[in-house]
Amino acid sequence: MRAENLQEVIRAVPFRPFALVVADGFQVVIRHPEWIAYGGGRTAIVLEPDDRTHFIDVILVTRLELDPPVPAGSIAPNPNGGE
Repeated sequence: MRAENLQEVIRAVPFRPFALVVADGFQVVIRHPEWIAYGGGRTAIVLEPDDRTHFIDVILVTRLELDPPVPAGSIAPNPNGGE
């Protein structure tokens, strides 16, 4: 995966939640663009709602898995739960 691909999905409008999958199969889901810090270098920092923090070596990311797009006119699910 290229670093530019990660920047594109983080900055996409509208944002689509996605999973980062690394070489050992570990994956972390990013439900909101504010939950990931990535400046184009080698490390991405991912925060989760339960306060876990992941430091991801971007070189080890094998793929990005994007959630399906939300149809126009529908209401996107709340990434924080609730209604």
